[in-house]
Amino acid sequence: MSSELKYRVSLTAKNYYNSSKERVDWEGVSNELRMPIPKALEYFDESICGIRQRSISESQDWGIETLTALKSFTETYFQHCMSVEDWILVGKYMNICHSDCVAKMWALGKFRMTPILFEQITEYRDAGLLWPTICRNTADCTPDILRIAYATSNKETLYQSKRPKAKFRISKHQHWSREEDARLVELLSQYGNGNDVDWNYISKTLGHSKNACRYRRILLRPQIQGARGSSIDTDHGASSSDSPSLGIEYLLN
Repeated sequence: MSSELKYRVSLTAKNYYNSSKERVDWEGVSNELRMPIPKALEYFDESICGIRQRSISESQDWGIETLTALKSFTETYFQHCMSVEDWILVGKYMNICHSDCVAKMWALGKFRMTPILFEQITEYRDAGLLWPTICRNTADCTPDILRIAYATSNKETLYQSKRPKAKFRISKHQHWSREEDARLVELLSQYGNGNDVDWNYISKTLGHSKNACRYRRILLRPQIQGARGSSIDTDHGASSSDSPSLGIEYLLN
């Protein structure tokens, strides 16, 4: 039954794929199948319908529509500390690598609008400046994050002393750079032998807690296995160009 549902959900998703937005209209899929969106995402298999997930860095401007969709879906369905499985569903919904979704939501949650910044942006908008220009002149973030923060703020609430409680929480150890991922894989290949891993040294080297490093190792298993395989190939004379990339797109998805 689960195999049949996989095919049914995946082929229905293919019919609702929006090429301009580069993602599936999951509301349409949910209505046709009469199935909650999170449940449909669990059965969705990209390999069946041929939809390829994108990888978009958090440093890029995702656009207001895409970032709004990410924020809305995450806050609607996951009002708690999210697990890896939750983020994988988010990645399927957005058709964006789930690690990129984590990084973008982390950047959005980290940004704080201030009364002074709000007034500056208002002045720039009244003067007719575009968002990329405003962003360069006012804040260290991408234009999409600045636009959402500005749209969801008002002068009165910004002067309140209490910081609004987040609807969900992103653990800091979920946010790693590509360089840190590559370094962790390298350290594990050098200082990890089965269950005997020198987590103290790895933790101090990377600046992340031991638990964060252990958790990240779970996400990076495909990379770690690839690194071990490439070292074996190199011993047999394979060139370094045959080694798999250590890009973040090799995370579980």
